[in-house]
Amino acid sequence: MTVTTPPQEILTRYCTSAAKVKTLGQGNINDTFLIHTTNKSFVLQRINKQVFPSPQLLIDNLQELTRHLTSRPDTATQRWEDAVLVPAQDGSLSVVDSSGSMWRALSHIKESVTVTRANTSLLAEQTGWALGHFHKRLIGLDIQKMHTPLPGFHQLTGYLRHYDQLTTDRLIKHSEDIRFCQEMIKKERESALSLEKIFTRGEIQQRIIHGDPKIANVLFDRSSGLAVSLIDLDTVGPGLLHHDLGDCLRSVCNTGGEESAPTQVRFDLNLCRSTLKGYFQEADKLLTSRDRILIYSGVKAITFELGLRFFTDYLQGGIYFKFQDPEETLQRALVQFFLLQDIKRQKKAFPGLLPT
Repeated sequence: MTVTTPPQEILTRYCTSAAKVKTLGQGNINDTFLIHTTNKSFVLQRINKQVFPSPQLLIDNLQELTRHLTSRPDTATQRWEDAVLVPAQDGSLSVVDSSGSMWRALSHIKESVTVTRANTSLLAEQTGWALGHFHKRLIGLDIQKMHTPLPGFHQLTGYLRHYDQLTTDRLIKHSEDIRFCQEMIKKERESALSLEKIFTRGEIQQRIIHGDPKIANVLFDRSSGLAVSLIDLDTVGPGLLHHDLGDCLRSVCNTGGEESAPTQVRFDLNLCRSTLKGYFQEADKLLTSRDRILIYSGVKAITFELGLRFFTDYLQGGIYFKFQDPEETLQRALVQFFLLQDIKRQKKAFPGLLPT
C-alpha cells in the first residue's frame, strides 16, 4: 500500500526541528519524500517490502556504495554530486517503523530537475554521459562486497519460467492486447535470450551496474541543463554493462515516452547516436570491442524483459509496479513490445551509430 506521508515516528528520528514534507518523483516502487528542515534537506524513502523481500541488503549495498563514492575524487568537468546515504540522528543507516516498514534517507541534490523523455539531442547526450560517468565512478568497487538486490534480477530465464507457470483469469479474456503480448513473448523469447547465453558461456563478465538507468533517474542541473547525478540506487549491484546501456538507450530513444500510447512509440536513431556519444565520452575504455558489438543485444534484451515483467505483473493483478488502474501495467507492457518491434526493424543501422 502506498504511503502518502512519512509517519511522525520516522521524521523525529531524522529531524530535530519541524519538517516540510513533499511527495517526490513518479517512481514505480518505493514511496519517496523530500524533507526540508531549517538546517538541512534530504530524500526519505520507504522501501517496498513486496518488491525487496530483504531490505537490509539494500542498506548494506548503499553503505558500501557510499563508502566507495565518498572516498573517490571526482574528475568530472561539470557539476556532479553522488547520491549517498544520510544517517538518522543516532547514526543509524535505516529505521523501521511500528508497522515493520524500513525507511532510509539519501542526500538531496539541490537545484536539479528530472525529465521523462529526451526531446533534444543534448538531453540524450547528457543522459549517456551520466551513465558513463557513473560507471567510471564504480571502478574499484569490489563486486564480492555487493549483494544482488533482487533475486533473479535481469535473469531473463527466470522471468520466462515464472511467466510460463502462470494461470490466471486475465489470460482467458483473450483481448487483442493480451494476445499481442502473448505472441510477442512467444516470437521473441529465444532472440532476447542471446545475451544471457553469451554470459553463461563466459564470453562476457559481470561488473557493478546501476540496474535501472532510465532517463527519469538522471538529475539535470536546473540552470545549465547538464546531468548532475544518477539516482534510484536500490538496484546497484552485480550485472552486465549491456543491460545498463541497453536500458538507458531504451528509455532515451523512445520518442513517445514510457507512458505513451503504444502506437506513438518509435526508437529514434539520432537520439541513440547522441546517447552513445555521451556515454563513450566518459566510459570509452570500459567496453571491449566484443562489448560494443553486443550493445544491440542489450537494448533488445532489456526491452523484451521489461515488456515481459510488465505483462506478468498485469496478469498477477499488479503486485510489483505501482498503478492507478490495473490496465496501466498492460499498457506499459504494450509500449515495450511495440518499441522492441521498432528496434528490431532498425537492427542494420546500429553498427553505424557507435562512435569511432
